[in-house]
Amino acid sequence: MIAYLKGQIIWQSENKIILKTGDIGYLVELVDPESAILIDRELELYIYTHVREDALQLFGFKSLTDRELFITLIGISGVGPKLAQKILSTLPYDSFVDAILNENIPLLKQVPGVGLKTAQRLILELKNKMEKLAVKYELEPAGGSYDGDLYNALTGLGYSHGEIDRAMKELDLADLRNIEDKLKLILSYLGKGI
Repeated sequence: MIAYLKGQIIWQSENKIILKTGDIGYLVELVDPESAILIDRELELYIYTHVREDALQLFGFKSLTDRELFITLIGISGVGPKLAQKILSTLPYDSFVDAILNENIPLLKQVPGVGLKTAQRLILELKNKMEKLAVKYELEPAGGSYDGDLYNALTGLGYSHGEIDRAMKELDLADLRNIEDKLKLILSYLGKGI
């Protein structure tokens, strides 16, 4: 099984690349769409090799934590590699773990292909596992605790979860009780393109 590749990108289309290692090119599906892919760039990826009767697919990850979460997700009934890929490309790792721990169904439902029942099943099957992963990787919820109203307001304005998480980690929101004040501070931060 292939678990790691390092090579040069020789082709890219959407989330797929061909990574040339030596004289061999591997077709890899990237789970992180924001990988800033450039042809001729060297890239290191942790790989999950998915084997079926009719196909062999390689999924590439920037970190071992993302790879571990992907493997955990596809172990859930009804969650295949494509849905796991959508989950990880829509929600940053910390946000997904936080959503499971805080049972944030609205955030989970923002993932294409995840409805109410799938979100409930993810929470039911993953809560204990996510608690262990949060301890293992010393994860803290963004801003100390998940604020669903704030997330929903910002995503409604067109900001990505990555942008929101970055702002919430950089800014001190603990002293602000009012959602309007939090929104003003985050919008000011995001508007400067920091």
